[in-house]
Amino acid sequence: MKEVATVRERLFRTLPPTVSRPVVDQICANTNLFLSRHMKILGFILRSTNVRNAFEAHFPLKRLVRRVISRDAKLVLSSEWDFEPFTYPMNIELLPEYILVGGPAPESSNLLIIPLAGHEIGHSAWGQHDLSKAIRPSVTKAIAVAISSNGPKVKQALRKLGRSSNDISYLQNTCLKYAMRQLEEVFCDFFGLFIFGEAYLCAYEYFLAPGEGKRSSIYPSALARVTFLKQAASELALKHDPAIFDGWIDSAPRIGADAEILALADVAVTASVPALRKRTFELLRKKKVTAMDEEAVDRVLRAFMQRVPDAKGGTLPEVVTAGWRYLRGKPVLPDTEYGMLNELMLKSIEVSEFRLRVGRDAEL
Repeated sequence: MKEVATVRERLFRTLPPTVSRPVVDQICANTNLFLSRHMKILGFILRSTNVRNAFEAHFPLKRLVRRVISRDAKLVLSSEWDFEPFTYPMNIELLPEYILVGGPAPESSNLLIIPLAGHEIGHSAWGQHDLSKAIRPSVTKAIAVAISSNGPKVKQALRKLGRSSNDISYLQNTCLKYAMRQLEEVFCDFFGLFIFGEAYLCAYEYFLAPGEGKRSSIYPSALARVTFLKQAASELALKHDPAIFDGWIDSAPRIGADAEILALADVAVTASVPALRKRTFELLRKKKVTAMDEEAVDRVLRAFMQRVPDAKGGTLPEVVTAGWRYLRGKPVLPDTEYGMLNELMLKSIEVSEFRLRVGRDAEL
């Protein structure tokens, strides 16, 4: 980025006095565009140095990124004032090997929300493994089936769009666009769930409960999304509170032609989820991402109950899962105990990193 900025600065300094005003205006407009594209990233990188960040999580997440995405991938953890996790996947022109994962600044030291980083890293995995290309043919077929079997919705959508009953190409393309974006989000949920298990469900519920909100075309509805998660948790035989999503409220429906198009896309998404779930789990198993050890989670939880960190090197998912079980096992937890629990988790992750770095298979 510095080199590009230097080139632009040199361009301004070497402009001849005879250059026309429209040319100068165009150069200025291009420079402003360059700055606007990268100021957020520069701010993100600056905030990654803030001591409130949970730096202890960087090492295990970096190992995950290198295993699942690329040995050359680099990870930056940071924060933003938007109260939601987010990611800049590996598609930044000037930082092609970097994954930038962030969370809300008020929660930057809270290890309990780290499972949501699994979802954000999933976006980079989606692109790196070209899953969009892999599933597009089957999703296209699912949309064709949805359109052919929902005649009234199709006619209503085309009428609202002001198109003839034979002109369905726009409808097909829009359905495909919505369905692919939704399936990417579902993939990322499955990705985070496979890695963090019960802790992902807890972090998800903590951030998004009670669902509701205006329906987005690029996400499944609130209830559909948790249904997909519960089905995946069942397939993985994950231990979790079956009532975790009780009381959730579905997204507010959209109106107009977009509602009919989205309804058709939803049918295709639901039909495509089982195959996507299978593909996601197969990918992670192929990358040798292992499931949590329940005995290890119980051991870490017992340590937390005794107010001491785990001394045997529990993995990040095991430590965070134990933390959520500790938290959810108490009807009321004083504010001071929240801090204590977080410190126990952070110290347990430090122990794990130390053991990995000095062990037989040490990895820096």
